[in-house]
Amino acid sequence: MQDANSRLPFTARLLILRQFLWGAAFYGTYVLLTRFFLEELEYSEAETIMMMGAFGAVGPVFSAVGGFVADRFIGSFRAVYIGYTTYTIGFFILGYGASTLNVPLSIFAIALIGYARGLSATSPTVLLGNSYSETNRDAFQQGLTVNYSINNLGSFSSKYLFPFMVAFLAYQGNFYIASALISLTLVLFVVFRERFIAVGNDIDRRPVSTKVWGLFTVGSALMLGLVFWVFSNLDAGKYLLYGLGVCAIGYFIFEITRATAAFRYKMCSVLIMIFIMIVFYFYYGQMLTSMNIYAINLMGDQLFGLIPIRPESNAAFNPLWCFILGGPVIFVYGWLERKGFSPSIPTKFAAAFIFSAISFSLLGLSTSFVGEGGKISADWILWVHFFQSIAELIVGALGVGFIFEMVPRYLSAFAIGLRSVALSLSGILAAVISTRIALPKDQVLTPEIIEGVYASYFFNLAILAVVMAVITLALSKVIAKLVSKGEELERLESHNEEALTSK
Repeated sequence: MQDANSRLPFTARLLILRQFLWGAAFYGTYVLLTRFFLEELEYSEAETIMMMGAFGAVGPVFSAVGGFVADRFIGSFRAVYIGYTTYTIGFFILGYGASTLNVPLSIFAIALIGYARGLSATSPTVLLGNSYSETNRDAFQQGLTVNYSINNLGSFSSKYLFPFMVAFLAYQGNFYIASALISLTLVLFVVFRERFIAVGNDIDRRPVSTKVWGLFTVGSALMLGLVFWVFSNLDAGKYLLYGLGVCAIGYFIFEITRATAAFRYKMCSVLIMIFIMIVFYFYYGQMLTSMNIYAINLMGDQLFGLIPIRPESNAAFNPLWCFILGGPVIFVYGWLERKGFSPSIPTKFAAAFIFSAISFSLLGLSTSFVGEGGKISADWILWVHFFQSIAELIVGALGVGFIFEMVPRYLSAFAIGLRSVALSLSGILAAVISTRIALPKDQVLTPEIIEGVYASYFFNLAILAVVMAVITLALSKVIAKLVSKGEELERLESHNEEALTSK
């Protein structure tokens, strides 16, 4: 492609616009679901926390399957196109389910959304990576950062605005808007179809047999049925999600045994990174489980005493800070590199754990500042998200970039899906553990309840984050040795091939 060596190729810009539209639609819906299930569908706090955890976990855990299907059977672009079509339908049905307060239909709708996320989650990164030439990988890493920032802009906009719009459009109106936003991506896919096919994998550029399409349809129906069952049977469904995550990691271990010696070392380093990411994203999962319930129950409705905010919009603070701080974090990275200090990706995760520890310490401390109206200032939650957002920005999309560079290209979509598996496992773990702070619907929030339930929980999480920072620093040295050994073997293999060619 003519502009594959530029800083931001045209196809990459289209994919980044797609990310904005997806972020606005998906996260705008996500932020409304907690109150929708609590108040409209009359779920308990524990049931709602598990539903949110499952909703956040289902798409990522199935993304490894979606990545495998894209790699081996239908192609990355087709996976995105079919997935986004399903998103459009899912958000629309969710709107109709909300208008009739139909629980089974609402669950079916979020099952469709979960299926769509699972099928299409990894492929946009593959398309973005293929938009850049092999000699332009530094620009690809920068493109991932831009993509991440734009996602946060779309996420913030909808997380802040959608809760206010409920008063005018009700829940169904917001869900219909989400459907319309996703449908705009379908327009992009049709108009620029040839460009997207060009950066897809080889399967995108050749016909798919009727047999494969038939198997794909049957497999999709089974997957959708499985997702619906998980949402309808949350207590048993969580074990299925655990099992799927373990199977995906098990398949990756199997592929390690089949890889070249060089890639075996590199792929082992990916396994260690997955463990680190599971623990780190456990803290990310708290934002839409325990932190969200805490804010809905105790957060005031004004920021700095003058900016109106809905309690469920507290989740908007995260993408806001990520968008604001993205540039400064990149500047700090650049400054460190000019000083000759370039921390490894695992070391960055260790630093991120420290900021998470600060964040949850503040959250625990906020329980001591409940005002006369029984609420804490929204300012507390803003600064909690400030530190957690720094933690998130430190690692950003680095996990994806690291995995992409450490695995053979034929495993790229599946391997990127392993990050999503980490998100899924951490999300469902976050939900399960967060149910410890779930309260009965009519529970009065006395100082004793606030101190005994919320404060102790958040302070314990802060202590765990410090422990993980130390463990991650130790593991960073192991990862560095594995990568170094893999690169050494790659150079040796390349030298041997050149020697054979010259004979």
